[in-house]
Amino acid sequence: MEKLQITLRTILSVFLTLISISLFSQTGTVRGNLIDDVNGETIPFANIIVAETGDGMSTDLDGKFSVELPVGIYTFNVSYIGYADLSVSEIEVIENDVTLINLRLKEESEVLQEVVVTAKAVRNTEAALMTIQKKAPGLLNGITTQAIKRSGDSDVGSAIKRVTGVSVEGGKHVVVRGLGDRYSKTILNGLEVPGLDPDKNSVQLDIFPTNLVDNIIVYKSFTPDLPGDFSGGMVNIETK
Repeated sequence: MEKLQITLRTILSVFLTLISISLFSQTGTVRGNLIDDVNGETIPFANIIVAETGDGMSTDLDGKFSVELPVGIYTFNVSYIGYADLSVSEIEVIENDVTLINLRLKEESEVLQEVVVTAKAVRNTEAALMTIQKKAPGLLNGITTQAIKRSGDSDVGSAIKRVTGVSVEGGKHVVVRGLGDRYSKTILNGLEVPGLDPDKNSVQLDIFPTNLVDNIIVYKSFTPDLPGDFSGGMVNIETK
C-alpha cells in the first residue's frame, strides 16, 4: 500500500512538471518595424508598452523591435516625442511562431495661437538722433530727452535754445536761422497745433513741459513729407 502511494505521488509530480513545461513553452515572438507615416523613415528609440503585461521595450537604431510573449492577444501602446501616440490591438501571439507587424506613427500637429510682435524705435537718445540725422533727406538738428535731463530745462522753450541756429523770443516763440515766428512752424508728433496767438505761425513753446518730451527735431530745409508753409524752420515736438 505504501509503495502504491509513492508511485502515485511520483506520477503526479511528473505530470505537473510536464504541464508546467508545456505551459512555459507556449510562447511566441512579435517582431516589427516602426516608421514615419509620411516619409517612411524608421523611428529609433521609440517606447512600446505591452498593455496586458506592462512589459516595455524600445525600437533600435533601425526602428526594429522584438519581444517574446505567452500565447494570447495583446495591445501595444507606442509613443515618441513629436508624434501622436499609437495604440494597436488584436496582436496575436502564436505558439512557437513569429508575428510580424509594421507600425506607423503620425507627426503630432499643434495649432499655435497667433503671436504679434511689436517694437518701437528708440528716438530719445543722442545716438538715435545722430542716426536720424544721417538718414534724413534734408538738414535737421535736435535735442533729446537725455540732453534735456542734463540741462535741467523745465519747458520746451528753454530746451530748444540749445539747438544750433535756434533762439526763442520772449521765452515762447521759436526763431530759426534768424527768421522769426512768422516764418517758422511748430508741430506736435507730426500734427499741426493751433497757436494761442492768431497773428503768429508758431505755438508758444513754454506750454510744453520737458518731462513729456522724447525729443525735439528742428527741420531747416524742405522735404516732400513736410508741410510747405514755413521758410525759416519747422519744430517737431515728439512726446513719450
